[in-house]
Amino acid sequence: MNIANILRKGIRIKSQKPGYPEDGPITPSLKVLSALIPSKESRSDLAADYKTTSPVSLIGFELARMFMARKVRVIFMNTGGSGIAPWRGLIVLDSDFQGQGQIMSPAAVAKVAHELIHVLQREMNQPHYWPSGSLRPRIGGRWIGDSTNYMELIAYLVSFTVEYDLTAAKFPAGNETSQQQAEIETRPGTIRDLLATMTENSPQNAGKLLLKLFPNNPIYRTNQKLEEHFPDRRIPPGSWHYWLRHLGFSRQAVDHIMVLAAQGNAEWLDE
Repeated sequence: MNIANILRKGIRIKSQKPGYPEDGPITPSLKVLSALIPSKESRSDLAADYKTTSPVSLIGFELARMFMARKVRVIFMNTGGSGIAPWRGLIVLDSDFQGQGQIMSPAAVAKVAHELIHVLQREMNQPHYWPSGSLRPRIGGRWIGDSTNYMELIAYLVSFTVEYDLTAAKFPAGNETSQQQAEIETRPGTIRDLLATMTENSPQNAGKLLLKLFPNNPIYRTNQKLEEHFPDRRIPPGSWHYWLRHLGFSRQAVDHIMVLAAQGNAEWLDE
């Protein structure tokens, strides 16, 4: 561990209090996740110009609402752009994510959403399937910050969907470069394929997608090696949509993931 590199951007610890306070460390992300857009209501008993509002991202909106009454600690430091949720009630983000940096792109907002899913998972505190991340001495595993690749899979289902919704809606809007504009056109298709792979294949097989997408991630590699020693691979019984509902998401939000996945092309990874 290179301590000097970690400290290169300094370390800042803040607390996100309930209610999206203006000085909250992740309030910018929560506001984007809960953003609404006007939409025309098609009911014949309403005037033609009657407007309601709908979320830019339904699953993002529901996630943000879950943290309306929650408190979470946030550490900003040099992580090389990655995020970490080492144990209950804590997330670590790169220093560049302070302030407006966390909403500089749909992918950045999605990264915050990903870590917030881990906060919800760690609250379940079931050591084998949903570890809290707190001190747990044992042979062959992490004593602190234990996690599973299935936890990652569930978190990516949400974060990729958030990124898809924000990208498709071109939200948050900014001064995109030509390269970023080109990605806005191609990224939704890529995400649909990723969701198809993660939902259509077996959890064990789809989990290998993480190692393909992030080959240099030491946590995913460590998880994979440890999970090979368990018959159930530390994958809880029940479907991915069951566990998203268990975390608090609505059927409509889960169905949205299923629809996007059905539009993608799944990649089969050899068992």
